[in-house]
Amino acid sequence: MRVVLKIIVILALFSSGGGYAQDAQFSQFYAAPLIINPALTGNTIQDRFSLNYRNQWPAVPNSKAFTTYAFSYEHNFEDYNSGVGALIYHDRAGVAGLRTINALFSYAYRVRVTRKFSFKPSLQLGVTNRHLDFGELVFNDQLQTGAASSAASLEYASRSKYSMDVNTGIIGFSTNYWFGVSVHQINRPDISLVGNGARIEPKFSAQGGYNIPVKKDIKKRVVSQLMLAANYKHQSTRDQLDIGGYFNYVPFYMGLWYRSIPLKKADPALANNDAVIVVLGYKKNGLSIGYSYDITVSKLSTATSGGAHELSTTLEIASRKNLSKRRTRSRFMIPCPKF
Repeated sequence: MRVVLKIIVILALFSSGGGYAQDAQFSQFYAAPLIINPALTGNTIQDRFSLNYRNQWPAVPNSKAFTTYAFSYEHNFEDYNSGVGALIYHDRAGVAGLRTINALFSYAYRVRVTRKFSFKPSLQLGVTNRHLDFGELVFNDQLQTGAASSAASLEYASRSKYSMDVNTGIIGFSTNYWFGVSVHQINRPDISLVGNGARIEPKFSAQGGYNIPVKKDIKKRVVSQLMLAANYKHQSTRDQLDIGGYFNYVPFYMGLWYRSIPLKKADPALANNDAVIVVLGYKKNGLSIGYSYDITVSKLSTATSGGAHELSTTLEIASRKNLSKRRTRSRFMIPCPKF
């Protein structure tokens, strides 16, 4: 299995033409709002910190082969109808350690259309670095001589690719519903590590959701609610749909999500199923902690892949002055899930 994975990585790196690299993604996608749509920037009372970790397919040899870390900070300038944010994430894929480090900065502006409906356009700019541990690969001269290292690996050891990302998005929302679209890699950056030219295609996404209050206390505060949401992504010839929801009974929540497009097959011989995601978490006083597990339902199977483990933590901070205005300001925040 280890040899097969190395061969796949080598073929991907040395091929030319359009790039189909996968961006970092999370099952708890709304716990990493700056990744799915920059228009979600600043969707908080004042300040928000988010930390995410994902370990995908831990049963595959080298359990650290597919891991992603992300950290973001956002600030809401309520008096200026503006939100700013910064995101940095590190993604490691494959036994050869293809690493992607991305630093992104985003800005979103809220436009009030009516008393109950607003929309937010946004812009996100960033720098990406990709590099590979060529010492983990096996080159042709090693197969011929049986040597532990390769002269060819020295040539590529210092290869590191920097590129710029240009992303944008827009969100429309009211008190209980929201919808939006986003486009990432508008500039089609060249991500090739060996100079052959491999431009990544733009990624188009569409999101939406509906919040259903179930129970309120005597002060009209929601104590239980049902949140339904979906996130669709399309890049080149590939697409993906995450759909589901979670039930929140303060301070706990649990959710169920499904990742697949069962009516559309990428290959006639393969069913288009990926995973069922179970989410459990705690949310109170601005602190949210969530855990999710991906149950693989494709032919890869959970026994073979080990599924995927994911942790998310979000901390929202606001001054007493801003907290006193929370009920008024919450009307102007997107009612999307906040894991």
